Amino acid sequence: MKGFVICLLIIGLMIQVHDVWAHASLIKSDPPRRATLSESPSKIQLWFNEEIETAYATVTVVDMNDKVVSRAAPEKVTDDPKSITLALPELEAGAYKVQFRVLSIDGHVVDSNYSFRIKDSSQ
Repeated sequence: MKGFVICLLIIGLMIQVHDVWAHASLIKSDPPRRATLSESPSKIQLWFNEEIETAYATVTVVDMNDKVVSRAAPEKVTDDPKSITLALPELEAGAYKVQFRVLSIDGHVVDSNYSFRIKDSSQ
């Protein structure tokens, strides 16, 4: 009986630890992190390891002077609840940072960023 109780306690702790570590993590992006592109992307797409609450998501793109260059709100990808997109205007050559903040369905907020570059077409 004592061994059974200890086994139940260990299983219970393992389940709780899994819940503590659960949160949305960026697993893929388009354009990818640190990419050097030859032309401006038409959108940003982010994929996470779990479903996110699109209504609470923010995605912003800033240039090398920290000037916001994206004006649209992120949109839900209808057939993928783990992904969002952000429409972009035509971007000039230079360095850009994608800043995002999402709420996963388990209530955890993820706030992070990554960068990409667009090379000058004259080079």
